[in-house]
Amino acid sequence: MKAFVVVLIICLLALGVVGCRQTTPATQPPVVALPVSPPPLPLGGLRGIYLSGWAAGSPRIFARNVALIDATTLNAMVIDVKDDGRVSYDVAVPLAREIHANRRMIRNIDQLLATLAQHRIFPIARIACFRDTPLALAHPELAIHTAHGRVFRDGSGHAWLNPYDRRVWDYNVACALDAARQGFKEIQFDYVRFPSEGNTQTLSYQHKPQGVTRQAQIAAFVRYARRQLTGHGVYVSVDVFGLSSKPNPHNPDMGIGQTPTNIAAEVDVLCPMLYPSHYARGQYNIANPNRAPYLIVQRSLRDALRARHTCRLRPWLQDFSLNGVVYGPAQVRAQITALREAGVQEYLLWNARCQYTAAALEPASRLDVSAFPLVR
Repeated sequence: MKAFVVVLIICLLALGVVGCRQTTPATQPPVVALPVSPPPLPLGGLRGIYLSGWAAGSPRIFARNVALIDATTLNAMVIDVKDDGRVSYDVAVPLAREIHANRRMIRNIDQLLATLAQHRIFPIARIACFRDTPLALAHPELAIHTAHGRVFRDGSGHAWLNPYDRRVWDYNVACALDAARQGFKEIQFDYVRFPSEGNTQTLSYQHKPQGVTRQAQIAAFVRYARRQLTGHGVYVSVDVFGLSSKPNPHNPDMGIGQTPTNIAAEVDVLCPMLYPSHYARGQYNIANPNRAPYLIVQRSLRDALRARHTCRLRPWLQDFSLNGVVYGPAQVRAQITALREAGVQEYLLWNARCQYTAAALEPASRLDVSAFPLVR
């Protein structure tokens, strides 16, 4: 009997049933990260505000704006990750570290995102792509050049990166991927265009393929960026000029590579900047658009709705005063009303100082989900 038990144990050991050896790492199946889909959006979509890196990194300003969102029907925050090349937190991107792009505006990005999650605030990472002074100066070979071979600077002194250079694409996408890994749920690309100031016809672009138009190149970048971000749990949005949606057969891309369709077809969300102060007198047959916030948003929105294809529309609205016209509750509310009458529930408010008009917004206690039946 003992002999039988010994033989049985030996057989079981051979089969690996008793006392089996731990599988070596070499024979373990590799761990494959499964693609992650973006999270579902709240009913009616997103209504948010913009915060610069410095504002987001300031405990006082950040807390004030979190409280504003808590008290109103707002539910999202757009935070600068990269603006004019200055990076708000220490991204794990070698090139950003090489050129010392990190300004340490946000000291603890994990804590910031945890706070947003605690308050159920949707985090959006803004990345300004081709206007990037630090990288253009550190690596002139990546920049747009003047006809004399110098790094081009626009009227405000900013340098620009070359949209035809794939290394520029990869740098911006690397920053976006880092933001996604940190926990941002949407990547919003800004300055996805060619420069609009100065004598742009004489600018020099290395690596420019023959016959490739500006609009085709911009669309190619957005398409590439979105594919790289697929599976990382984020939506992709792009900011565009409000007038980019207005048909103009004589200048279809406004000279900057943005047309009514080339970007909308490549993104989840299109964010036209419908700031009334940015429209010239007489546009849309309005004598002074800055003094007619309802009319200019209403009329420009019609073109944006036609141009957006199947993507969602989330316009930027003006919550700042400019050119002698003061914007308060009535002016901000007029823009929101123009959107809602057209069936658009989503919007973002811009104020460079990150000071927003609470009186223009509905209090959270009045939130009626039936008022947001569809995201358009």
